[in-house]
Amino acid sequence: MLLLQETKKIVKSIPYLIYAAAVVVGLFSQGVFSFQNDFLQEPQPGGNYGFKNEEVPELIMPAALKDLLAEFSNNDYATYPIGFIKHVKLSESKREKMAEIISEITGNDKEKIMQEAAGNTPDSIGGGAIQQNGGGGFTIGSDAIQQDRDGGFTIGSDAIQQGSPTVFTVKDGMDYDRFKELMGQADDILGGGSNYAADSLIKYGTVPLTYEEAKERYGLAVNSDKVTGGYARLFSDYAGVMVLSILPVFLAAILGMKDKHAKMEALIYTKETSAAKLTLIRYLALVIAAMLPVIILSYLSNMIVWSSYSGMNLDYLAPLKYDLGWLMPSVMISTAIGMFLTELTGTPIAIAVQGLWWMFDVNMGIKTVQAGYSLFRLAPRHNAGAESLFRTQDYLDNFQNLMQNRLLMAGISLLLAVFTILVYEAKRKGKFGGNAFFRQAVSGIRNRKNQPQA
Repeated sequence: MLLLQETKKIVKSIPYLIYAAAVVVGLFSQGVFSFQNDFLQEPQPGGNYGFKNEEVPELIMPAALKDLLAEFSNNDYATYPIGFIKHVKLSESKREKMAEIISEITGNDKEKIMQEAAGNTPDSIGGGAIQQNGGGGFTIGSDAIQQDRDGGFTIGSDAIQQGSPTVFTVKDGMDYDRFKELMGQADDILGGGSNYAADSLIKYGTVPLTYEEAKERYGLAVNSDKVTGGYARLFSDYAGVMVLSILPVFLAAILGMKDKHAKMEALIYTKETSAAKLTLIRYLALVIAAMLPVIILSYLSNMIVWSSYSGMNLDYLAPLKYDLGWLMPSVMISTAIGMFLTELTGTPIAIAVQGLWWMFDVNMGIKTVQAGYSLFRLAPRHNAGAESLFRTQDYLDNFQNLMQNRLLMAGISLLLAVFTILVYEAKRKGKFGGNAFFRQAVSGIRNRKNQPQA
């Protein structure tokens, strides 16, 4: 009964109405109500079935070398150290280290590599290979590398005419493990976040899907996901990263501050109801209230496609399963941080703390949007656009990692709830002056800033 009363109180508040509106706007902006434009279609023989990334050294090594040579020539490297793109220009000493790496990969002399790059201009980089113009530059391979329409590379066998420019290609007998080590060194020189990092090299191995592979993917999407699972998963990706990892902290912090300003602390701290019960009821009410619009919207998003698969065996509980298993831990952690830090400090600092974590998580995860399930991810990622509907096997392969992540977030949330209970109990007994301490600390900082200069 008390839980119902607390939930009603929250959903009738202005901060909650703003929260619900923000959830709707945030999800609408991500296109989760346009899934009817993306359909699962059974592959037919002789068609184009898309592509996949495989660790094929014969493709990865020349393709990665091509990009490295192009960026080395211009001394302009694209990296994503914290998600946002960063263009790196190396000092002369670091360029020499990069030349040493290229030298070992190609078998060419380091000084010659530096000389060739010195005469290169941006216009000398073109097409599927790097050609040397009159001012210098690079040409890749005695075997010409051509870029396919999918972004992968195939290797031809045209011989280089005598008198042609110096050729830079992966030397014969190059060990792939050593190649990865060298590329890792190149990534370190650039400060990390480049395409040459060990976990990024596989993107250079783009190969077409076969008909049999496409049929298998379709079968998994229909039989394992029962169609609706793929759409629910894509919804969860958008909802987790854009909405539920950040907005609930506002709700918890603002309502906590609102109670404080309404002089509810004295009433709460003197009630006969235990601190544990009061805390858990408020926490559960906040989580339930935060999840309500998400559950409704997840079904609206999923229902859009149901009529397109009439007669097929659909999983009508898929949205709810993903809401509870994928999204609710994000709501729990965001809410728990909001409650704990607001009660501990008497300030809305929780919003800043959660905001920083959210921003760091989103930016660090840009390169893992298609599959980001690391243990400490605030918002797991599984998004390849419409292709996500066919990526059931990728999800199944990472299911254990996802569950470990979600259970960890839920566990931390409950631990923070326990800490909040301890703070409540200490305040009830007059043994904790946390709010006064933080207010005095902030006041002291302001006073020091306002002191006149000697």
